Amino acid sequence: MNSNNKYVNREEKLDFSKVYHIYNKAIGNELLFREKADYYFFLRKFERYILPIAEIYAYCLMPNHFHLIIKIRQEEDVIKNLKRISNDAGTKVLNQTFSKFFNSYSKSYNKAHKRVGRLFLYSFKRILVDKEDYLITLINYIHRNPIHHRFVNNFADWDYSSYNEIISNEPTIINRDFALSYFDSIDEFIVFHEQNKTTPESEKYYLE
Repeated sequence: MNSNNKYVNREEKLDFSKVYHIYNKAIGNELLFREKADYYFFLRKFERYILPIAEIYAYCLMPNHFHLIIKIRQEEDVIKNLKRISNDAGTKVLNQTFSKFFNSYSKSYNKAHKRVGRLFLYSFKRILVDKEDYLITLINYIHRNPIHHRFVNNFADWDYSSYNEIISNEPTIINRDFALSYFDSIDEFIVFHEQNKTTPESEKYYLE
C-alpha cells in the first residue's frame, strides 16, 4: 500500500445506510488466498456474515489483499436480519459482525492450510464513500486492480472480481442494479472500464 496516502490508516466509524470501501491485506508475506477454493470460501463467508448487515456493490479479491464496496443496511433491517433487539444493536454490532467474518475465515483458512497465527494485517480498514464521482471511479479502480498488480492483461480475465457478475444475468450476491444505475447501459459500463476513466482528485483515494 502507498504509505504516503493519508487515507490508508483511516478506520472510520461504520454507520447505518452509508457506503464504505472496505479493504485489508495479509500479514507479512502471507497470502489470503492460496487456491481457487479459498476465494469462493471467502465469498461464502461474506454471504453468511455480512449480507445480513450490508449490500455489496463491487469487490476484487487478490492473492494477498481484497477490496469491497458495501452499503450498510438500515438499522431496522440489521436488527431484523440479526434477530437482535433494538437496544442491543447500535453501530457497535456492525464492527462485531465484520470481526466475526474475518475471524471465521482466518480460522478456517489456517485449518485448511495447516498454519497458525494472524492472517490479516489489520482488523479491517474502511473509507466512507460519500461522493458519487468517487464511488464510480472506485468501482473501476478495484475491477482493474489485477492489471495494476500484473496478474492479467485484461481485467475481465480475473475470475475473482465482481466485474463479470455485474455485466451478466447469472445469479449473484452483488447488487448489480445499483452499479449499473450510474450508466445508460451495460455497454457504457464496459467502455468506462476499458477506457479507465478517472475523476478529478480521485487518485488520492487509491491504496493498492
